[in-house]
This record gives sequence, structure tokens and C-alpha cells, in this order.
Amino acid sequence: MFEVTSFGEIMLRLSPPGYQRILQATSFDINFGGAEANVVVALSNIGVKTSYVTLLPQNPIGDATVNFLRRYGVDTSYIKRKGKRIGIYFLEKGVGQRASSVVYDRADSAINEIQPGDIDWEDILKKTKIFFSTGITAALSQNVLNELKVAFKTAKNAGAKVAFDINYRSKLWNYERANEVISDLMSYVDILITNEEHVRRVLKIDMEEKYFEGIDLTTDGQKILFERLQTKYQNLERIILAARRSISASKNIFFAYTKDENGNIVFSKKREIEVIDRVGGGDAFTAGVLYGILRELESDKMLEVATYMCALKHTVEGDSLITSEDEIKQALGHDSSGMMKR
Repeated sequence: MFEVTSFGEIMLRLSPPGYQRILQATSFDINFGGAEANVVVALSNIGVKTSYVTLLPQNPIGDATVNFLRRYGVDTSYIKRKGKRIGIYFLEKGVGQRASSVVYDRADSAINEIQPGDIDWEDILKKTKIFFSTGITAALSQNVLNELKVAFKTAKNAGAKVAFDINYRSKLWNYERANEVISDLMSYVDILITNEEHVRRVLKIDMEEKYFEGIDLTTDGQKILFERLQTKYQNLERIILAARRSISASKNIFFAYTKDENGNIVFSKKREIEVIDRVGGGDAFTAGVLYGILRELESDKMLEVATYMCALKHTVEGDSLITSEDEIKQALGHDSSGMMKR
């Protein structure tokens, strides 16, 4: 039995050493990443049984990608080996006032060649508690979107919960197309994990000016946003919203909120984050939320786990949070000062 199965594109990540710019680079560090893969890698590291579904070419790069996932305990038996290439993205890490930037080279990658019957969704989802994917997958191509809908429908029929992150990417589509597609998908979603901006801009939940302080929502505004989202999509069983405030590329503030067992909206504490590697922070947060749901943690404890995992990811090179369940538990026992453990 899989506790979480995810579906999406995993890419080869190439980044200049340190904080070099791409124009300076004479070499690139190699890693692998993609939102859905990042989530199951983080979960597998903290004791959750996971599986990952994608398409990868039958070549050494595809083999290396599968080995990366296996290294962290993710089940890869439902990966289809098909297609000519893996998607690539180039990451230039930001620092101080210079933001990180990404260049995609993912056109015609293997996952876009997916066809009906390539994945036995019925077989895998009858063995899955939570099925997870994101708006990134929905944006890739019509072929992939069609398959995602099949997976969502199959999950519902099999009794698996569907978890979804809007995860809007402006380099893949615009807000209008994202709204059209994701509004249709939302009827299948049980657990929504996303952020304030994507709710407002993709799901078109308008907020009056009085609910803002500058560009940020007030606490009252956050509560109203949550309530309007819940009213619009009454099928949602759980809603978890995150918010990030960027002081610079090197320092962020991150927090989240949800509804607790008594029907009250509860907020996590605001975490100051020192950024070593920004990519995958939201995916680590999602992993923490799913961990909390699977382990039946109370809502405030779930937010504490999830926001801590997000903060910790920013200190880890690569797309995925590499940690352990013991490390998370120790940190939540207030041993998270950064002091050396001897």
C-alpha cells in the first residue's frame, strides 16, 4: 500500500557552482527535481511509503533519474520508459538583491508523449491513500492534462484522496488558461495546498483593497480569502494556505494557515528563513502537510511540521528536502537552533 502517489515531470537540473551566473559558468552541478517528485522524496525520507509516476527515456539519463528516486526509497515501478529526452532546467541561484532565475529546456520531453494506457492508473490508485499532483503537470501539454484528469477520476473511484497544489508557473501558461483548466480540476480535489497569490490570481477570488496592507493581505483579509475559497469549492475537505514574504533573495518569512478541528482558522508562527537554495521550499511544505494528514496530527501541529520542513529545505542544496523523521521530531522538540550536535 502506498500512502502517497504523485504524478508529474522530473527534470535534470543544471546550475552553476555557488552563486555564479549562467553567463559566467564553465561547469554545472547536476541534480534532479520537479514538484511532485520533490514531495515524494521528502515524504519517503520521513518514513512515508511513496510511489512516483512519470515517463522517462530509456537511456542513461533516464536510468540516473530512476536511481535518484530509488536512492531515497521512492517506488519507481510505475514509471513508463518511453520518449527521447528528459526535460532540463537551468537554475541561477539568487543572493541578496538578485533573484533566482530559471531557464527551461523541456519542450518535447518524454512525459508529453504520454498516451492512454501507458499508465495502469486503476492498479496503482487502488493501492494509494493520497494521490498528489500540481498545476505544473496540468500546464505541460494536452496529452498530460488528459491523463491527469483520468488519474483524478480513477483516484476518486478507488477511494483515494486527491491532493493538489495550484503551483502556477508563468513560463508555462497565463492566468486565463490556468483558471480555465484548474477550475475544471477543482471538482476532484479533496485537499488543496497552495498559496494566497495563486488562489487570488488563478482561482479569481477577488479581494477588496481594504483587506491589504501594501501588497500583503491583512489577517482579516487572510480569513476572508479562506472563507471565500471554501464557499466557492465546497467539496474541499482540507484547505491549507501558505504565504511568503521576501525580504531579499537570501531572507524570506514564511507562514501558513488552515481550519482546525473546531472550525477555527489557525495560523502557524512566522518563520524567518535563511535561503541557501530556494527551489523546492513549497514542495517540502506540501510534504509536511501530507505527513500531518496521514499521521492524524492536530492542525496546529501539522502547520508546525510543514513550515519547519519548508524552512529546512532552504538550507539544503538541490530540489528535494533531504532529512529524516527523527530530525523533524527533534527540531519540533525545540532543538532547532542550528547548534552543532556532538
